[in-house]
Amino acid sequence: MNLKYGMIGRYLKVALRNLLKYKVQNIVSALCLAIGIVVFSMVYLFVDRFADAYSGLPDPERRVLIRAYGEEAERNIPFYLSAVNELVSRTEGALDSVSVHSATLRMDVDVIGKDGRNLPYIVQYMVTNSCFFSYFNLPLLYGNYVPTLPNEIIISSDFAGKIAKNSSPVGMVVRLNSLKSGNGIRDYRIVNVADVSKDGLELNADCYFPLEVFPYARTLVYALIPEGQTLNRVNKALSDIGWNDGEQKISVEASPVSGQTGTLLAKYLVLILASLILVSGLINFLKFTFQMFYARQHELALRKSLGSDMKGVFGLLSTEVFCMLSFAFLLSLVLLESMLPLAYRYLPEETTDWFIAKDCYLTQTALYLMVLLVCLCIVIYPVWRVRGINLMNRIRTNGQKHSFRAVMICIQLFVSMSFLGAVIIIHLSYGELRGRLYYPEKVEENRIVSIDMNTDAIRKNWDVIHSEINSMAEIEGQTFVNEESNNGLLSYQFTTFLKHDSAEVNLKVMTGNPDYFRFFHIPLRGKILEAEMEGVVYISQSFADLLRHENAEGMVKLGNRTYQIAGVYEDLYRNMTGNDEFAGSVFFPTRDFKVWLLKVASGKDVDEVMKKIKAVCRKYVPDTLPLDVYKYGKRTVYSSMQILETMMWILAAVSLLLVVLSVYSSISMDSVARQKEVAIRKINGASRKDIVMLFARSYITMFLLMFLFVYPILRLAMINALEGSSLKSVYGWEWGIILFVVMALLITLAVGWQIIKLMKVNPAQAIKKE
Repeated sequence: MNLKYGMIGRYLKVALRNLLKYKVQNIVSALCLAIGIVVFSMVYLFVDRFADAYSGLPDPERRVLIRAYGEEAERNIPFYLSAVNELVSRTEGALDSVSVHSATLRMDVDVIGKDGRNLPYIVQYMVTNSCFFSYFNLPLLYGNYVPTLPNEIIISSDFAGKIAKNSSPVGMVVRLNSLKSGNGIRDYRIVNVADVSKDGLELNADCYFPLEVFPYARTLVYALIPEGQTLNRVNKALSDIGWNDGEQKISVEASPVSGQTGTLLAKYLVLILASLILVSGLINFLKFTFQMFYARQHELALRKSLGSDMKGVFGLLSTEVFCMLSFAFLLSLVLLESMLPLAYRYLPEETTDWFIAKDCYLTQTALYLMVLLVCLCIVIYPVWRVRGINLMNRIRTNGQKHSFRAVMICIQLFVSMSFLGAVIIIHLSYGELRGRLYYPEKVEENRIVSIDMNTDAIRKNWDVIHSEINSMAEIEGQTFVNEESNNGLLSYQFTTFLKHDSAEVNLKVMTGNPDYFRFFHIPLRGKILEAEMEGVVYISQSFADLLRHENAEGMVKLGNRTYQIAGVYEDLYRNMTGNDEFAGSVFFPTRDFKVWLLKVASGKDVDEVMKKIKAVCRKYVPDTLPLDVYKYGKRTVYSSMQILETMMWILAAVSLLLVVLSVYSSISMDSVARQKEVAIRKINGASRKDIVMLFARSYITMFLLMFLFVYPILRLAMINALEGSSLKSVYGWEWGIILFVVMALLITLAVGWQIIKLMKVNPAQAIKKE
């Protein structure tokens, strides 16, 4: 036993000594693999949470989604409360555990505590039936009781923490404010708390009300196939079930919710993309390992000639691999720990709430063990090669070329070029898209502050809030718009115009105060009318041009109503021009608004002004209610595109880092192993050009081959992906040139540094050291 542990200690000692000999290259290889482990672990965790989440429920093969169809309908008919009642009554015995829930909705409520204290909240809510919680396997924290009376509800554990802190919320009352309940009940008693996980099922809400609260909500209906039954048998039974809804007959059909081809393909595609980073890091590690083994075959042959058996050689090499992989694993943990504070600090909470650090650590550990097993199996190859060599053979020959290393570098170049090329195309397309957005002159978007009118409290106290904020010296302009704002993301309403040839064209609709045009410096031909003017409309220049061709001036019919044209404006702010889907836009003056826009005076600190605005609003809006005050340009659909672009840049940067480190470690090993050869060549009169080409030729060849291979494939793939988008950047030659120059520059820097160091080698010192 002591001899066994002594041999292990000796292997560790020799392995660490050999690793320290090439410490820079080993650190680079470990860093590449650590980056791959972190990226793949996080992506795997994300996909596991959100892709095909139904597969994580018990008996996923029995779970089905029920769809309703009309006799002549080409699409699904939504389930309202009346249809749900019909389905439940007619499928008794054919389906088990029929579960019903709506999408997540939002409203104002008051929560009445056990002490009678009343606090207002904005809640996300669903309407559900009693089977909802058992069907989706949602744990109930206070027994198994589910609502049986029409005035009972269940709330989520997150909302329970807000309203009850560390005590039980059971018995507290939720009172509806803005929504008129379909069953006439305003006060609902909390009877239990559900622990709702944040996963791909998208069941997160604060309150779960009975279906009768909102009888016209569109709902999704799920069920379990009875044990022993198949989907085909169930559908055959459902085909005989139907009912009349008005003049059409409704039929129903069941379809599986888990394991669908589209979901699985998307899941595997994302994992394949993430695995490219891991494979690139692993390739760099294996490439360096094999290159190091190749350079040390003289040493291995010497050990063999001195009596080492195959077991001893395998033990030595596997110990080195174990040390390297363990160091890479520890490095991956350090990288993750370093990233977490930055992610939680700079990313919105809703983008990180799926991440659980413990699960990521477990995934990293499992990945480490799998990679360790694979690498130990691969180590068998160089050990097997040692069987066929001896010391005299190594003295007479100088070995073979590094074909394995070349193949691995080519694969890494393929991965990094594909990522970088895709990101360059996305960046150019995004620039092209921004170029189509209408931005009037003189608009300083960063000085515009938005306030969403999203709570009853801020609407009821609007007069006093408006008066106080309007009196601030820092505010130089304001306007009101009725644009939809879902977390700051713009969305427009639409209307239609019927041309003389009976062709219908779509128009974007904006409503608000006509001061909108002056606020954004939008050129307008016409008068600024009062905010509340019936029967008038402003139209965009593009729509005005269309009306001129239609010989319609002064009046226009939109939908089923005719309006007087009050003026013509250039375009809506940030509207996309050159969009064939829409013929233009219209603006209806109204006093109703959902967003209040304020312009901060030039030279004033916008952040400080926002603090003052929030302080004024908080006088009248309780802390329990959200207060959406933000910079207008920071929360739009285009800022979301910027986040997507940033994520793609990060992936590209990681893949580029891996390939640069790979090339650098490869050329570093070459420079160490071939210093004697370089010295002899310099003694024999080799020029600097000869030395440069000796090392650079293979890398230049690999780069050119991979570029000629990647460019046409990536071009065809991106053209296919952006087909129908009307974006032209992918068809240009700019992105190809940028890709070529960037990759060539990075490889030149990685290779050139080591070549410059080699050219400074003193031949006498190199031979003496050898």
